[in-house]
Amino acid sequence: MFCSKCGTKNESGAKFCEKCGSKLEDIIKPNYPKKENKKINNMKVKAKELPKKAKIGIITAIVVVIAAIIALAILLNNPVKKVENYLASYYNNYTEDYGNEELVKIGDILKANKDKKDTLENISNQISKTINNWVKNFNKSYQDKEELDAEYEKVSGILDEIENYFNGLEYVLTYEDYYNYYKEIHDLYNSKSNYFKAIDASDDYDKYSYYNQVIEQDNYYEEAKEFVTNYLKDEIEDLKSGVEELTNFNSDAPNEEKLNAYIEVMNYLEENQYKDNIDLSTTQDYQDLYQEAASKIVEYTKAYAEELDTNLEANNIMDMIDNSLDVLDYDSDEYKELEELKSSYEDKLPDNLVSKYLVSSTSGTNDSSYRITINEQEYDSYVSFSFNGETVSRVYRLNNEYKTFKATIVRGPDWDSDFKGEIVIYGDDKELYRSGEITKTGELNSEISIDVTDVDDLRIEFVTESEPDGWANFYIYLVEPYLYK
Repeated sequence: MFCSKCGTKNESGAKFCEKCGSKLEDIIKPNYPKKENKKINNMKVKAKELPKKAKIGIITAIVVVIAAIIALAILLNNPVKKVENYLASYYNNYTEDYGNEELVKIGDILKANKDKKDTLENISNQISKTINNWVKNFNKSYQDKEELDAEYEKVSGILDEIENYFNGLEYVLTYEDYYNYYKEIHDLYNSKSNYFKAIDASDDYDKYSYYNQVIEQDNYYEEAKEFVTNYLKDEIEDLKSGVEELTNFNSDAPNEEKLNAYIEVMNYLEENQYKDNIDLSTTQDYQDLYQEAASKIVEYTKAYAEELDTNLEANNIMDMIDNSLDVLDYDSDEYKELEELKSSYEDKLPDNLVSKYLVSSTSGTNDSSYRITINEQEYDSYVSFSFNGETVSRVYRLNNEYKTFKATIVRGPDWDSDFKGEIVIYGDDKELYRSGEITKTGELNSEISIDVTDVDDLRIEFVTESEPDGWANFYIYLVEPYLYK
């Protein structure tokens, strides 16, 4: 403490100055004016000077920043986002001996939300999306087989760990999904391995064999396909030329001719599938040729069936469809399509006359539903009449059930030159058909198609006076006698 009179310094707490004896008084600090913060003052001044719209903008910006901070906090606490982050961390840090801390955390999130179905489904969708990306990212180019192996071990190992840890839990990874993911990666791995084997192969045939096993889903496929195509270029061109030669018909050719041409193409492709122990059917060009032929067979089978149907030839339609089916792959869409077509015509199949009730018959006549070969032509059924020197006949009961009767007249072999006769058909004693005189060499209108509507009994007569000289049997036939409703 200093004396205000003489300025001598005294001990703290002294009441009188030790030099001049003056009474010491407490020193009052001068009331200095406060030092102003010019920056703050300037800001206040400027704020006051800001227009009202600017002030509103600043306030809005502050609100937006605060809202963003709140939204970020909510997002970071979102269980779906957390699962996504844990999966990303698990994938990025995974090694063979890596722990499953992230899987544990995902499990905790699932338990915490076990009663929230929507949240669990959103988590499931996010997990599926993430794993899909892993699989998609696996299908890329690699520097070498070693890098491919390392990535395959990583991705397949991650899938195994997740499937084992959660044991097919619905909201993480079902066994079916796991199997599909694993198969896709496994197939890609084998495909890419074959690609690297092809790169390292010194022999062109070995290169072809390995490149040919690169699957279409692989990002190496186009490169592999180009090599295979060039390697088999000459063989493919020969195939194409053969197909063009077989299908060199006019655009207005009958559907039957077009169909038979493409059936020949299918047989040709099968016969020429292999060249120098190489399966050409694995090439895209071969498959294109095959697919084109298969499509045409379906197209012309349908068109020809419509033609035959107008003439009530359901049996021929069935046989024709069977011929088409014989050259198609059993599992193909074309095969299934023609099976459906065949089924649609089954209801239109006719009844065989020989299966109907036989009202009466005379000696020298016969019928059978067994196949018979006449003049080197095979037929599935027949009614026969022999030359007995007199009229012979057979009568069948139709019961008014049919509208049309169709059959074909066929002369038996080795007729005597002077043999002659005539087929006459009656419906309930009303003449419905007369063939005209039939001789060994005379012109014959062999097709029979008559209306049998409301006919109860159908009588077929063979009218003749010819008789063999000695013991012999010479016949006239009505082959494939069909009744249509």
